[in-house]
Amino acid sequence: MCGFHKLPAMLSSSNSSASGFCAACGIVHSLPVGNSRKYALELMAQLEEFKRIDDLPPFSDPTHPPRPAGTPPLEGNLNSPLQRRGGRSETTDGVGDLNQKFSTDYLWSDARGLMFGALECQDTDGNTVVLKAFSGQYNGEWLTDGWVPPILDVTKFYQLSNPVDREIKRLNRLIAEDGKNPELIRERKALSQELMKTIHALYLLTNFHGKTSPMAEVFQGGGLPTGAGDCCAPKLLNHATKNRLTPIGLSEFYWGKENRSGTRQHGEFYSACTEKCQPILGFMLCGIEERNNGIMKHGNDGNFINSTIPPFHHSTIPILHADPEFVVVVKPSGLLAVPGKGEENQDCVVSRIKKLFPNCIEQPAVHRLDMDTSGLMVLALTADMHRKLSLQFHNRETEKRYIALLDGELSGDAGTIKLPFRLDVENRPHQIYDPVNGKIGITHWKKLAVENGQTRVEFRPITGRTHQLRVHAASKQGLGIPIVGDRLYGFGTSPGQLKLHASFLRFTHPRTGEKMEFHLSP
Repeated sequence: MCGFHKLPAMLSSSNSSASGFCAACGIVHSLPVGNSRKYALELMAQLEEFKRIDDLPPFSDPTHPPRPAGTPPLEGNLNSPLQRRGGRSETTDGVGDLNQKFSTDYLWSDARGLMFGALECQDTDGNTVVLKAFSGQYNGEWLTDGWVPPILDVTKFYQLSNPVDREIKRLNRLIAEDGKNPELIRERKALSQELMKTIHALYLLTNFHGKTSPMAEVFQGGGLPTGAGDCCAPKLLNHATKNRLTPIGLSEFYWGKENRSGTRQHGEFYSACTEKCQPILGFMLCGIEERNNGIMKHGNDGNFINSTIPPFHHSTIPILHADPEFVVVVKPSGLLAVPGKGEENQDCVVSRIKKLFPNCIEQPAVHRLDMDTSGLMVLALTADMHRKLSLQFHNRETEKRYIALLDGELSGDAGTIKLPFRLDVENRPHQIYDPVNGKIGITHWKKLAVENGQTRVEFRPITGRTHQLRVHAASKQGLGIPIVGDRLYGFGTSPGQLKLHASFLRFTHPRTGEKMEFHLSP
């Protein structure tokens, strides 16, 4: 048995919600913490007291109200014996014993801990319903009494995966016996890849407009990572939509032995993960503003719900991720990153963030994007966070990637540009190539596709010089092809035309050590 694990006194980490960019709407949809934190704390206390996840008592007032007689049960009813895969297992003498598979000892084993979530909802009669979930499987089990089921159909999952698993195990034995035969290795890889595609097709996501789509079609940011769709937030939201429940607050926390990377600590609260969840949450939360009918603004008791995340509006700026001390935003093309000279140049990312967060520091920008460049920016809300994030950018401990459309066909597939350039003092803000007085800018590039005589490329800058990517693209000493819509170095004529988009941003959370990754397709 594991030892005593101290219940955290609490709220030391993020108070942010689940959020994601919706490609259909072009905005970020978000769900605040609301009043869900108290239910998450109650769940923590239950896990500590009972040291198992099955046979837990219901949440206290006012969750899980009795449903009127004749009311159809919730789909995948949490109290249905058909869903029960844990609890008491019958022994040969008919006496029920608690199934040790569901002991919290599992969370302190070499398997390590899991994320847990509590979603506060209202049903169509205005009753409060609280759903709870764990990420992925619990000790090999998908279904456990009292917890929301996974998004996929578990029966179909085993029907599809079991035969392939047996074949892969057979190939593993042959590979071990045959000295890693390359043909067998390729066959095993192809089987595994095909199985993953088949399994991903079982994940059908439903949003609050009632639209259902395969997860692979709505995922923003490249290929599906392992475990996508199995985290708490997607499981909870999908179950809510299927049962006509309106979410009003979400909290997620980690319970058990810290994960191997050290980015998840026992008893700490975390926002929805950036790699697996946020790329699909934009779709899943679409329509929630209409469904909540004011609930998220005023809460159950008529009072404003306290959340560090303000409402999102077109007139402000889309927020992809919010933390108590920093935000990641989506900057549109044509908007300044920081204020310029003159009253007409005061509208910018910084001024809009300061309006949304009144306690924000005077200069929150940690890095900048050109006015005509769109995409991801991180801004600090406190002086200490600004200093720590700025240091990461200064020390090149971050990673940024951009997608650009070049105004011509590019030869070659990939390379690195090392080009010295400087400000043209007689033609500000234009930058010019200067091998004598210029400072070196370094950019890795990769060709992605050729489209109607234009070339789509990915840029990964190592340095962060002014107009670096635009100069490296247009200069004869660089790629020799300007970016489409570039007013300074190409043929653009007005703001907002530049086809340069900051699509990827990675940095380390200064408080938790977590690797924060954000993807946003142009």
